[in-house]
Amino acid sequence: MKRSITILTAVLVVLFLCLTASAETGRRVAKDGAQMQTDDPTMPTRLPPENGTKILLHFGDTVIPGVLNDSETARALIAKLPYTQHMSRYSHDFCGVTEDLPYNPEEEHYGWLNGDIDYATDAPYFTILFEDQEESEIYGNQVNIGVITCPLAEIAALNGSYDVLIELDKSEEETKSMMQMKINDTPVTVAWEENESVAALRELAGTGLTIQMSMYGGFEQVGSIGRRLPSHDVQTSTSSGDIVLYSGNQLVVFYGHNSWAYTRLGHITDKTPEEMRALLSNGNVIITLSIQ
Repeated sequence: MKRSITILTAVLVVLFLCLTASAETGRRVAKDGAQMQTDDPTMPTRLPPENGTKILLHFGDTVIPGVLNDSETARALIAKLPYTQHMSRYSHDFCGVTEDLPYNPEEEHYGWLNGDIDYATDAPYFTILFEDQEESEIYGNQVNIGVITCPLAEIAALNGSYDVLIELDKSEEETKSMMQMKINDTPVTVAWEENESVAALRELAGTGLTIQMSMYGGFEQVGSIGRRLPSHDVQTSTSSGDIVLYSGNQLVVFYGHNSWAYTRLGHITDKTPEEMRALLSNGNVIITLSIQ
C-alpha cells in the first residue's frame, strides 16, 4: 500500500513539473514573431518596422533615433508627441513612470530584445532596454512599441536622469506627402493635427476621398466619411475654419462657432471668417481630399 502511494506521489510530481514546464514554454516572449538581426550584437536585435513612425529622443545633447510600430499603445503615444518623459538609468534600461496608455493584452509578453522601446503595463513604465536580453524573460508585463535605431553603446553610455523630449523626426515629416483639401473647386490650406484620426484620414485620401457635405445649424457643413475612424472626443469650442471628426465617421467644417464633443482634425489657415462663410453658407458643398 505504501509503495502504491509512493508511486502515485511520484507520478503527480512528474505531472506537475510537466504542466509547469508546458505553462512556461507557452508564455509569449519578446522574440515571438519578431523580425530580428543577429549578425551585429552592437546594434538593436529587433529590426525597425516597415512604414513605422520615426522619432527622436533627446537625452540632453544626445539624440537617440527610434521607430515606433503601429500597435494601439504606440499610436496613443504618437498622438501625444511632442512629449516629455522623465527617465533614469538602471542596470539594463532607461525607465520612467508614464501616463496610462491603452494596450492589447494579447501583445503583452515576457522579456525584451536589446534596443526595444517598451511600455510596461504594471506601473506603467516607458522604457528603453539596451542590455541583458538573454536573462530578460523573468520580467513580464511588457508591450513592445518600437526600437531604437542607433548603436546600443550610444544609450548605454548615458548615466543619471533626464527629462527626455520625444518628438517626431521632423526630417521624416518633411518628406511625407501632404494631404490636400478642396471645397468644391477651391483649394484650401490646412494645418492638420498629428493624431491617429488624421493618420487614418490620410490613408483614405491616398486613393482620393470625396465627401458630400450638407449645411447644418447655420454654422457648419457635415458629411459622412463612409467609415469609422479612430477618435478621442473631448468637449471642444470651435471657430471658423476648424475641421473636426464627429461621432467617429462625420467630417465637420465650420464657418461659425459651436461647442460639442469632437476630435480635432485641423484648421484652414488661408481663409478669413468672411471667406469661410462665403465658401460654406450658400448651399451644400463637396469636400475632396487627396495626397500630393
